[in-house]
Amino acid sequence: MNKSIIYIALLLSLSSYAQPLKVKGVYRGKNVYIQNPYNSQRNMFCVQSVVLNGHTVISSPASSALTVDLSHLSLNDSVNILVFHYDECLPKILNPRVLKQGSGFKLIQPMADNAAVSWITTGEEDKEAYFELEKMFLSGWKPIKKIKAKGDIDTNQYSVGVVHYAGQNEFRIHYVAKNQEVYSPVFEFYSAADPISFYPVDDVDELISLSKATDYVIKDAEGKIYKKGYALDIYVEDLKPGEYILVIENREEPFFKPEPKDY
Repeated sequence: MNKSIIYIALLLSLSSYAQPLKVKGVYRGKNVYIQNPYNSQRNMFCVQSVVLNGHTVISSPASSALTVDLSHLSLNDSVNILVFHYDECLPKILNPRVLKQGSGFKLIQPMADNAAVSWITTGEEDKEAYFELEKMFLSGWKPIKKIKAKGDIDTNQYSVGVVHYAGQNEFRIHYVAKNQEVYSPVFEFYSAADPISFYPVDDVDELISLSKATDYVIKDAEGKIYKKGYALDIYVEDLKPGEYILVIENREEPFFKPEPKDY
């Protein structure tokens, strides 16, 4: 066979292949998926091979759906994928966005409704991170729920059930990771529920009865706490006579414990 025939054969061979499909980026915890159409002219699938970072990882696949497994990589490792295919057909990278460099952790759309607090995040990378749902009390911000983070670098959705006080309720979300802490903006929810009432409202001898069970604190004017808990009935017979403050639903209600009556 002379050189001209060899050269023509080589050209014919090369002409059957198109320029490889390319995708680059960084590993963000997700595999890459390829749609591999059937090449009816050749009675075989379109993709001939897939090369990942210089190494062939898929060869002559007989499947319409291909997975490029990236799980052996570390987060933010470079990814360079070449998909070699026949000229008569074109495969498709189904999720190229998973290789895009992230812009860091973001906490977005925190909100509250009548039953729950919810929020969305992107850019989570720390599998050991967690969230604290904090609520504003008269004494300041306090965590009321702790939630383990999902750790997915793409979109994560969270929803946590809460019980609102009557009136205005203020919340914020605290994200705690190994290398960073992030607070959400403060967001509010106004509950139109009837306020919890109590009886008696002035002098209290032995018992404060609430219209609904709730968390409470009994303290004095200097802030010393004498009782706290969650109850429907609060027993105060062991308190010394004097002035006290009942804290319920983020409001302060003064009451007086009189001297014992002599009979």
